[in-house]
Amino acid sequence: MTEIEQWLRSGAGVQEGLRLLALYKPNPYLARMVERHPEKYRRLLVRALTGRDPEPAPADKPARSFREDWPFLSNPDCPTELKILAADKITAWSNFSREHERLFDCLTPEACLETAKNCIKFYCQNRKIFSEFAYYREHGRILGKHPVFKETQRLRELRTSGILELVRRQKNLRAAIWRLESQLKGGTRPDLVPDRAALLETKHRELTEVEKMIRDYESAYGKRPD
Repeated sequence: MTEIEQWLRSGAGVQEGLRLLALYKPNPYLARMVERHPEKYRRLLVRALTGRDPEPAPADKPARSFREDWPFLSNPDCPTELKILAADKITAWSNFSREHERLFDCLTPEACLETAKNCIKFYCQNRKIFSEFAYYREHGRILGKHPVFKETQRLRELRTSGILELVRRQKNLRAAIWRLESQLKGGTRPDLVPDRAALLETKHRELTEVEKMIRDYESAYGKRPD
């Protein structure tokens, strides 16, 4: 058996784990965190040395399910926006967890900075949704600060628009998408990349809906007017 396997079988003590980490997989960032908070970061130490999480202790309580935390998502009268945000929240938390673990594998300051930026971005995404969920759970009404509420309101207004307005909106959206994609490719403002990327996703979703409305019109009435 290797030293790491022997360490695991003997109980995976933190001090011996730190010695093995320095010997086989040096990571000063992780080592400092484990030294300061051994119990909190022991799992990451095991993962760094073995590539897998430690077996949970028998006394560990099972994690609450997503639906248990947010039971209103199963209610028939739950706002559509919150149901949309449920999938986004799961994705944001998954992305944050992945990037957080990558922090301990960074070997250069540049890699650490980029990974930290991603951690902050996904954490903020998750917290915006959490605020909406927590407010609705407590008060039974929406907070409405998340951008998805403005987006769905625009779509509701578009569904009452005539075909000429839809065609104009289609052209404007295509132009906006082209401009945002050019800005992202140019890379002249790295500080604006997260906001521009988020806006680009919104524009793509709206364009998809607008083009569906146009197709529905053409199916019902024939060729659209120029």
